[in-house]
Amino acid sequence: MNIYHLDNLQAPWGDWGTVLLQGLIAWDEDTDVDSIKRAGPYTPPAYIRSGSLVLTQPVKEALEKSGLKGIGCYEHLEKTHVVHIDWLHWDTSKPITEYLDLDGGPTSIIDSLPHDPGLAKRMPEYWQAFVVGKLNLLKDPQHEPSDLGQYLKVLKADEQADFFKGDVYRGYFLSERAKAWLEVKCPGCFTFTLLSSAP
Repeated sequence: MNIYHLDNLQAPWGDWGTVLLQGLIAWDEDTDVDSIKRAGPYTPPAYIRSGSLVLTQPVKEALEKSGLKGIGCYEHLEKTHVVHIDWLHWDTSKPITEYLDLDGGPTSIIDSLPHDPGLAKRMPEYWQAFVVGKLNLLKDPQHEPSDLGQYLKVLKADEQADFFKGDVYRGYFLSERAKAWLEVKCPGCFTFTLLSSAP
């Protein structure tokens, strides 16, 4: 069974671009509700943020019908702060300061602008997918973590799953079937690194 490590496609402008693409996930201590703060109108159909696998409503619904296994449940993410930044057509070869007045850290891109209720309503609902498939991995000290495909060796994968969480390495992992499905449903969202098997 081929196993792949799943990661976001690299965003332009470093941490600033990451906030534009993926927004922020926050937890409200008073209500015990996970929420999402992000820019719109553009949204990737799926992405990883703060260790969470985030899916838009259309992707969640398609995944539920796909027959792919390894997702235990889904939790709705409230859209508590959505701001209008139509950045998708900006020239990524130019500094982000050509387009935004930056005052503070990357999260200030979202926090410094007012919530747009109309935009929030037009954007899809968001869900956090909880991955339950288990994957046993071995870290190979002969390779660097930057060479992830050789650094991580697959010892054992849950044969009943297509989505996995690793035991000794954080992040998400996929079967060949799940990789092919995401490439079709979420083009341009993720990178996939094929892992080698332990001898």
